[in-house]
Amino acid sequence: MTGDTPREEETADMDLDAALRALIGRVDPMPPGVGRYAVAAFAFRSSGEDFADLEWDSLTDTGALTRGPDDTRMLVFGPAGPAGVRVHLGLTRVAGGFEVDGLVEPAGHTEAVLLHDGGAVRRPIDSGGRFDADLPSVRSVRLRLRGAVSPPIVTGWVAVG
Repeated sequence: MTGDTPREEETADMDLDAALRALIGRVDPMPPGVGRYAVAAFAFRSSGEDFADLEWDSLTDTGALTRGPDDTRMLVFGPAGPAGVRVHLGLTRVAGGFEVDGLVEPAGHTEAVLLHDGGAVRRPIDSGGRFDADLPSVRSVRLRLRGAVSPPIVTGWVAVG
């Protein structure tokens, strides 16, 4: 035992934290826009929503084999909420924007809100958990599910354009 009091240990930990923070700041500084983007992302959150993280993206899975148009990107989000909700999205680039086909498993939400950098598109979800939408040419998209099933589910932003 060194005989350090808890107060001295806390001070040593704070000094070490500060030294590590300074070192990382010099060796690998945070890019200028990251702090601004982090604050903006935090502003979009809601404590009453469950977050569905991006699980799979056909754009980054080099071994993915998809049937259909070459301009279709498949995304899978989830699981989220007590029911383990998963959302499957197909984004197909078309003249003037994107066609979106969605499937929510298990079914139960009644509305899909596709948020994008130019606004939002609201679409009903049928009893089988399916929805579709047309989006303008956008840079990023985010999905919020609302309706009979509680709580609402929200995904992170995904760059698409």
